[in-house]
Amino acid sequence: MLQRMSIIGLLMLGTAPAHALDIRSCVVMPSQVVEIAVEVPGLVKSVNVGRGDVVKEGDVLLKLTDTALQAQVALATRRASDETQITGVDARIKVLEGQLERVKILYERELIAMRELDRVEAELIGLYQERDRVIADRDLAAIELTRINALLDQRTVISPVNGIVTARNADAGEYADEQGAVMSIATLDPLHVEIFVPQDMANQIEIGAEIEIRLETQPDLAHTAVVEVVDRVFDAASGTFGVRLSLPNPGQSLPAGVRCTARL
Repeated sequence: MLQRMSIIGLLMLGTAPAHALDIRSCVVMPSQVVEIAVEVPGLVKSVNVGRGDVVKEGDVLLKLTDTALQAQVALATRRASDETQITGVDARIKVLEGQLERVKILYERELIAMRELDRVEAELIGLYQERDRVIADRDLAAIELTRINALLDQRTVISPVNGIVTARNADAGEYADEQGAVMSIATLDPLHVEIFVPQDMANQIEIGAEIEIRLETQPDLAHTAVVEVVDRVFDAASGTFGVRLSLPNPGQSLPAGVRCTARL
């Protein structure tokens, strides 16, 4: 959090019109800074971005080694798509169903004993159960494939935001775990502007109000920021309260981490 400065150093009415207030010390910051970490520990296979690169939400930032999982995926895919066992059981069922019909006719004519009919019926029931088991095995293989693919996805680090890479802390061949960030990404569109306003203006600052901002790097160029947050807890020592502004930055052309002035 920004260190609060003396209100005397923050405010300057001087050349501003009677109804205006110039905040001479505000700071432009990224709207968010995301510390990127891996979901699971492992060796880094590749890093696709570096410091200063622009990334979009969904971009692949980093991959961990996944050779063993890829082999498991291939095996599970083969098992989940294998219909040969089901086809074989179905063929045997069809043959035995035909045999059962013939045995029933023979039994009705009293040409065979009841035990022969019972035997064929028992075999058919066994085949029905075998088919159910084979189908269950195939379905379990499909579930296992889904599980392995989920584990595989965990070894690919995706950018959760649009922004710029501000730090890269991992390279191919290094070990990464969940305890440390492999890189940092700052969101620069929009930017956030933090200002501190005298308490006597508490009822004059409203959410959605537009405020003129000038960056120290571009003092002659005015930008329009919008009030996003008005603190309801004041600082008694300085007699001020915090206000956060949202500054649109399409193209991410404006830098973060610079001082600015704000006119209320």
